[in-house]
Amino acid sequence: MNDSELDRMLKNAATTQAAAPRGLEQMIMARVRVDDGRARRMRSFAKWLLLLAAISGMVTAGVVGWARASQDTTHTVPPAMELFRAGGVQ
Repeated sequence: MNDSELDRMLKNAATTQAAAPRGLEQMIMARVRVDDGRARRMRSFAKWLLLLAAISGMVTAGVVGWARASQDTTHTVPPAMELFRAGGVQ
């Protein structure tokens, strides 16, 4: 196939009308609209699921961090300093 045949075939395909009945086109478009609504609901569900998972993760991290920090006794008693033990400057 050369360029002129390909060009002629593409022009012919672009100018011909599809021979689909009008009722079939309406049924197809109705199905597309139903599928679009279903896809929107699925995207919304996925967004909410991800948002709730992120919030749940942050709350869990906060609770675990608070529980671990409340059990930590490192900073409840100040460290002993040699300056105060000796009672003076050396």
